[in-house]
Amino acid sequence: MRYQIEFGQSDANRIKAQKFRQRVFRECETGLDEDKFDKISDHCLIFDKKDDKLVLVFRSRSFSSMKDILYSYSAQYYDLTQLTSLPFKPLEIGRLCVDKRARDPFLLLTAFKYLASLISSSQRNFIFGCTSFSGANNPRHLASLSSLKKNQLAGPKLSIAKKANSILDIKKLIGSDKQKMAYNFLPPLLKFYLSLGGKVSDHAVIDKDLDTLHVFTYLDLNG
Repeated sequence: MRYQIEFGQSDANRIKAQKFRQRVFRECETGLDEDKFDKISDHCLIFDKKDDKLVLVFRSRSFSSMKDILYSYSAQYYDLTQLTSLPFKPLEIGRLCVDKRARDPFLLLTAFKYLASLISSSQRNFIFGCTSFSGANNPRHLASLSSLKKNQLAGPKLSIAKKANSILDIKKLIGSDKQKMAYNFLPPLLKFYLSLGGKVSDHAVIDKDLDTLHVFTYLDLNG
């Protein structure tokens, strides 16, 4: 196998992930991309064994109940109150980033296979997180979001209410037949979730700090 995977909460791996995210998200070789959720999350690091180089990271965090997701990373940007009474075992996935020079298509496949095994082994049935588009003002993202189908938006039972000030209403974008090809430009993680029946919030949040546009995404494995 070309890739080596390390997973857990060790300080060493957390710092490696933070340095890697700083380079990818902020294009800076010094400092750490860190927040208060890092120390309470597990970090997945994928290394290319050809040159012992870190090429992909993401983090995950399990919650004991849906009520606890109000203290998740995603809850900073989305009002998740309506989800808290549901009988799920939640797992949040986030901060996924890939070395911009990586060209092997099997890298993401390796990450998604590991993610699937993580979900299975932890017996989680509600997977959620923020999936991001790089570049908050990139007009191509509007076309990509408009390519979503109406049945891919969260329904009334799992409605995601607005919380952030800077948002984009996806419902107003959907419906143009000219945007069908734009589906190919959706972020790989988002396409992965949608391929399994995942849903997204009816609005996207503009994150000026990371210069991204992101949507709340969830996968109900009992649905």
